Amino acid sequence: MNDTLFAKIDPDFKRDELITLMGGGKSRKFSHSVQIKIGKLEARLRKLMKPRLSYRTEKIESINGKVVHLLKGLSFTSKKLSKTMENCDEITCFIATIGDGIEKEIALLTDDNRLSDAYIIDSMGSAAVEKMAEKFHQDMRNRYIAEGKSVTMRFSPGYCDWPIEEQNKLFSFFDPASTGVELTDSCLMLPRKSISGIFGILPSNMPVYNPCSECGRTNCPHRRN
Repeated sequence: MNDTLFAKIDPDFKRDELITLMGGGKSRKFSHSVQIKIGKLEARLRKLMKPRLSYRTEKIESINGKVVHLLKGLSFTSKKLSKTMENCDEITCFIATIGDGIEKEIALLTDDNRLSDAYIIDSMGSAAVEKMAEKFHQDMRNRYIAEGKSVTMRFSPGYCDWPIEEQNKLFSFFDPASTGVELTDSCLMLPRKSISGIFGILPSNMPVYNPCSECGRTNCPHRRN
């Protein structure tokens, strides 16, 4: 297997992304008092975050039916994932986190009965780590364009038909000490504000398959049009 690499990504996010995470639509705006609170909590969030993104690229040996076979007997099983990767020779696996400082802050705010502050900073943490994964994906796409290549959409265990239990396989590529993220017996990540995922690398002249185009769940929070 290849060596683990690290990417320096600024987990910055926009206010509209925070609104979406807090259940608002495109037309919703925060009140002036909430805007002030968000500004103060954003400054606090930046002090608490310790962003880290680990990744590695592995060769795809073969794709048979709904199984993507990698080196040394490792494989991922998902019909939609396999279809996404069918034109790929390599796959990039990654784990991103902003650390556990925000979780400690949420606990302190909750104990102090500052529930709205705890809710807002919790949403901010989710927006920040999601932005890390999004920026990394875009950075890698830009890097491969120069090589005449492209990348697929990114997948995470638990999305679509990819079982959450396969998180164990993804994590087997990494040393927990280097990623700063541990996996529980139920396949949840600690710290909570962490994201794992994969995406394939393919020739730029090949179409990028979007599994959402064949899915009828129009209200899915992970839907990508």
